Amino acid sequence: MSTKPPRGTNKKRDENGFRVRQQVLDKKTMTVFEQLGGTAGAERNLAIEETRTIQEDEAEGAQYTVEGSLQKVSPYFFTYLTYCKMRWRDRNILDVFTTEFRDREPRYYEKQIIEGYVTLNKKVATLDSIVRNGDLICCRSHRHEPAVTSQPIKIVHEDDDLIVIDKPSSIPVHPTGRFRYNTITKILQHKFGKVAHPCNRLDRLTSGLMFLGKNSKGTDRFVQQIKDRSVRKEYIARVKGCFPLEEIKVDQPLLTVSPKHGFNRVDLENGKEALTVFQRVSYDPESDTTVVKCMPLTGRTHQIRVHLQYIGYPIANDPIYANTYVYEEDFGKGNTGSTEKILEKLDRVGKTVPSTTWIHPQADGQINSDEKCSICEMELMSDPGPNDLQLWLHAYKYEAHDKSWSFNTEYPEWALTPQRKFMKLAIQEAEKCGETQTQYNVGAVLVSNGEVISTGHSRELPGNTHAEQCAFEKYFEKVGKREVPHGTELYTTMEPCSLRLSGNLPCVDRILDTCIKTVFVGVKEPTTFVENNTGYGKLSSKGVEYIHIPGYEEDILRISTKGHDKIIEH
Repeated sequence: MSTKPPRGTNKKRDENGFRVRQQVLDKKTMTVFEQLGGTAGAERNLAIEETRTIQEDEAEGAQYTVEGSLQKVSPYFFTYLTYCKMRWRDRNILDVFTTEFRDREPRYYEKQIIEGYVTLNKKVATLDSIVRNGDLICCRSHRHEPAVTSQPIKIVHEDDDLIVIDKPSSIPVHPTGRFRYNTITKILQHKFGKVAHPCNRLDRLTSGLMFLGKNSKGTDRFVQQIKDRSVRKEYIARVKGCFPLEEIKVDQPLLTVSPKHGFNRVDLENGKEALTVFQRVSYDPESDTTVVKCMPLTGRTHQIRVHLQYIGYPIANDPIYANTYVYEEDFGKGNTGSTEKILEKLDRVGKTVPSTTWIHPQADGQINSDEKCSICEMELMSDPGPNDLQLWLHAYKYEAHDKSWSFNTEYPEWALTPQRKFMKLAIQEAEKCGETQTQYNVGAVLVSNGEVISTGHSRELPGNTHAEQCAFEKYFEKVGKREVPHGTELYTTMEPCSLRLSGNLPCVDRILDTCIKTVFVGVKEPTTFVENNTGYGKLSSKGVEYIHIPGYEEDILRISTKGHDKIIEH
């Protein structure tokens, strides 16, 4: 007999206006003891009290501990409660568990059923039990959550309706699979005291901007904008190889082949439309990696990751699509590789085979260990490694098409590491400037494909010349023409000027007269230098990436005003 209320009768909402699923309501009144068979299961060691509701059991939350770079959750008992999903109807319950959940081996689920830890409609299930429409499934288990990064969740913005965060890599958005308390929503709840619902979803390993609604009004409004495709999204990725200079559009339909393994690929027959635009930002020949701006115009699962793999530039540390164990040397370029063989190998990754990637092929990832839990006899896992904790994909900027709102984060450090040596060189150039009492000292470097092609510092050439101007003019004189190679990057210690009181051409205009599409700055120019410098806006409006490299502000500002503290004698 079905225990689920008729479809459409549950319209209940919580105090913030969010729809509440029936099993959430059930947890408030149903006890763990009752759901697991009552007196029939009393002799089992379920670590429960007869009058304790499922909600009370969960309310204690998690015991978080931080060990270096990892945040861990102490093992705990958990009661999983759900109604039969459509795809589970008329299937054997053991088959449902083994095909839907990947975190444990089939023999574990078989053992759970045999020992009476699984019930259907409050009756202990057997290996022959069939799940019917409306059935209430309950499973009591001892949980061991994987560790995640201990990097903090940064709150970018908060108002009455929304919380905007910068999500660290490796933390899932909401409870799923092996994760419950080590998730964004639960960490916000238990460590920040904030209850919020996700408006956009990021993969567990993807970092960056996430929007969470504090009430249904704010959530619905934002979600509708995403559905209407009235939100412009920019992601940053670091990929294998030298990405082409020209903008690339990938219009290939995608299909989720296996939700269990999180595996997706291009499928011309059954896939859903997917379009992504890619633009090169900066290439590093030492690591043979390119930082790429990614603009998804649709929102399919793993869209950016699969499209980059498809064109032969997978994210360099992608544990699925650049996995050295799963793929041959081409890493699935052009959709090559047998789906069956890929899934067969992916099923071993994280269990008996550690995750390995192109940029980090070392076999130091998380796997099952020989040690077992004394309570549930589950095989315990080793700590995660670099390939389990970080993906070089970051949600950098979200903004409304009508410009009514815009949010962005700082560039992730992995996207700046290859560029820091050139900013340090620009600072060395600034050091070459002599002391002045009224002018400012700036250094600039021009880089093409990882090679320095010109440098400059303030007043290096005759006249009141700026650093960027000197770097340009020196290069133009050397090559005999007034242009730089396509893909050239500019590094400057200060934000390029947008106004020259002397009447000279501002440095922003000099940049826009070239093909340069990427400008790295050490510090934005203070208003004490030039009031209302609009360099960022002018460059961005013309499609030039304007990227701040933090960490050098103190040195840059000290050098820029060298001599300003000295009294001018008349």
